[in-house]
Amino acid sequence: MTTGCDHAVEYVYQFLDGELTWWRRTRIRWHLRRCARCENAFEFETKLKSVIRERGRTEPPAELFDTLRALIERERRSSPGQGR
Repeated sequence: MTTGCDHAVEYVYQFLDGELTWWRRTRIRWHLRRCARCENAFEFETKLKSVIRERGRTEPPAELFDTLRALIERERRSSPGQGR
């Protein structure tokens, strides 16, 4: 038998992404109001997701794209059956 904590943890990312049904979100919110441990875990995940989203907005260096293109081209040339 699963506990409310198991249920909340199972759906943490779907909850944070707004991908759950109204009923499931309501059940998880109800659990979070009564369980400080899960509420703290959800707050941590929310902050982590926010930091990742903010830091992910930076543009990667142009050298990265040049390196990736070179690696792809090298792989393409060395792969058998490419007609070259």
